[in-house]
Amino acid sequence: MISLSYKNTISIAGSLFAMLCVVLVFLPEIVFWLFGLQQNDVGDFLAKRAGVLFFGYSLLCFCTRNSTSSQLQAVVSLVIGATLALMAIMGIYEYARGYAGIGILVAVVIELLMAYVLTKHWVRTKFARVSSR
Repeated sequence: MISLSYKNTISIAGSLFAMLCVVLVFLPEIVFWLFGLQQNDVGDFLAKRAGVLFFGYSLLCFCTRNSTSSQLQAVVSLVIGATLALMAIMGIYEYARGYAGIGILVAVVIELLMAYVLTKHWVRTKFARVSSR
């Protein structure tokens, strides 16, 4: 069973988001290569904009990692966990329809693993709050 503290989990997520930001903004060709996509101007433009979004997620993670508020931890865990789960679903869908190469499965595995850990934290935090009332 995977069991990490909120601080460790959200720090890992923040680090992954920071790495994605750097890669998407400065080295988008890596993502095109890994996912088996054709690189073009539109793809570069969208990759850089997605990188900025990952910067925001990274900042959110690092700014909340030391929070002792279980309500804040629950909300951040839910939002990031749900986002990663949906990204994994989209990755599987794009692979199944032939728009992304086998490399997308690397991202899907990481997204599902992080979504699982964050959802587990959300459930644990939510039920701890409910039972303490």
